[in-house]
Amino acid sequence: MSPAVRTWLIVALTLGYLATAHFALIHHSTVLAAAATAILALLFLASIQGRHRAVVRMVVAAIGAVVVLLVARGAPPLPLLLPPVLIPASVAFMFGRTLRPGRTPLVERVARGFHAPVVPAPEIIRYSHGVTWAWTLLLGAVATINAVLIVNLVPGGLIDIAGFAPRWPATPAAFVWFGNTGTYLLIGGMLVAEFSVRVWRFPDYRFKNPLQFIREARIRMPNIVAALKNG
Repeated sequence: MSPAVRTWLIVALTLGYLATAHFALIHHSTVLAAAATAILALLFLASIQGRHRAVVRMVVAAIGAVVVLLVARGAPPLPLLLPPVLIPASVAFMFGRTLRPGRTPLVERVARGFHAPVVPAPEIIRYSHGVTWAWTLLLGAVATINAVLIVNLVPGGLIDIAGFAPRWPATPAAFVWFGNTGTYLLIGGMLVAEFSVRVWRFPDYRFKNPLQFIREARIRMPNIVAALKNG
């Protein structure tokens, strides 16, 4: 499978998963929950790369088939609750760990790679440091809120599954609209907001829309990857 085809497949599976999981949780549908779990397993399979990808895919496929069967038979759809916590938490950790003393902030690495071989101006370095903090705090907060929601979700939350009544019950609608949909809208909104602030903060910035920046970033990707590895 070519990289372009794999990319579009991952995009299609992601959109399909978000829509199916949304309606599965809203309507408490076992059929849709099993379908969303199956799409999530396919998404993992399509994302696996590396030397031993065939073996890893076989293991993931086997585990995925078992989980889909359990959900189809009425087991709590826990796989649908985990991505809104694990994804932002993982990305927040990826940003946050580069803010430790002696490390180069992640966005600064990208900026250095993008401008290579020219060293970015000091104000760009300071701005990129602030953007790294912004992503860390936003994604950490989103992961925390989603974790609270899945713990207190009724029905199907962790406390509810354990047989207890949560003190602050959360409705499926609250989780779906914030955790399963709002999380990704917030991330998209942050991307748009950061780009808008960047254009305002640097009036001479020559990329006036995100598509121009993305096209240029693809051209400079080898430098960006090298800067990320050397950070």
